[in-house]
Amino acid sequence: RKPQALQAIQLGEDTPSEIQPMVQSLNGLLERIEVMLVSERRFTSDAAHELRTPIAAIRSQVEVALGAGINAVERDYALLATLQGCDRATRMVQQLLTLARLEAHAPATGLLPAKADISVICQQEMAEIAPQALMQQQVIELSAPPTIPIQCDEVLLGILVRNLIDNALRYSKDGSH
Repeated sequence: RKPQALQAIQLGEDTPSEIQPMVQSLNGLLERIEVMLVSERRFTSDAAHELRTPIAAIRSQVEVALGAGINAVERDYALLATLQGCDRATRMVQQLLTLARLEAHAPATGLLPAKADISVICQQEMAEIAPQALMQQQVIELSAPPTIPIQCDEVLLGILVRNLIDNALRYSKDGSH
């Protein structure tokens, strides 16, 4: 049997009864690993397909911007479209990373709530997204008590807070507070 083989181990009539439960458990593990690998391959394929479109659009707009005979307005329009394509690709990558983070987190914890501090989580997420706010000349502030203990899943709460802040920045005008 090759080390990379994930097929179930066949139990024969001559298999000792003492090791049958172990072989059955091992077969269950092999099945779960195979399902996980298929899911991972599908995810990778889907991610590559989804990223291909914005990258092709970015390339097309850069080619327009570099093209001969275009005026400054056309060039600026192409460059703006390039930036928008980069933003779309960046959001997509962030969503894929969030999904991977959730999938990695879920089996480990079973998504059981634990004691967490929402104030600390908000501060951490704001610190991570602060450079983006500065680039857009936006100010983000947290007006909350120093500690707010709650029962929740810390990773999921962090993702929720980050998405809320990200949406607030995305849909607010540059220079807003």
